[in-house]
Amino acid sequence: MADLTVTITEDLTINSAEVGGSNTKTITGITDAYKRTITCTNGQETTIATFAANEYTSAGALDLGNVKYLRITNVDTTNEVEVGYVLDRSGGGNFQITVKSGDSHILYAAEQIATIEADTSPAFGELDDISSIIVRPVQAADVRVELFVASI
Repeated sequence: MADLTVTITEDLTINSAEVGGSNTKTITGITDAYKRTITCTNGQETTIATFAANEYTSAGALDLGNVKYLRITNVDTTNEVEVGYVLDRSGGGNFQITVKSGDSHILYAAEQIATIEADTSPAFGELDDISSIIVRPVQAADVRVELFVASI
């Protein structure tokens, strides 16, 4: 087992005053790491990860209950991508974000992580699991993304 240390640092000085900060999180008990760089083809949707209750239930699935850290980084120097997190719920559902060139999106779990609502008043109810992550380039170019997952 190993410890994963994640440090997020903002280095910003405005009018000679430091206003940035640094936060460090240590995740203990990591036994599995999954890292790959994927070319996401322009005009296509690329599934970069799938999740299941157990890894053996579907080909290539990550055990969603064991995921403790998930990072998607757009390693392209110019183009952005849209990332769709498909949720495991009856009737389906997803949420989407844009990851600009050089930026990352981080989650600290894949289980009970998000929900979809059609209104502007959060109910703060039960959250859904992620079943897959799909990436689509925004501009007319292929884009490479890096996926890193650490699990217990």
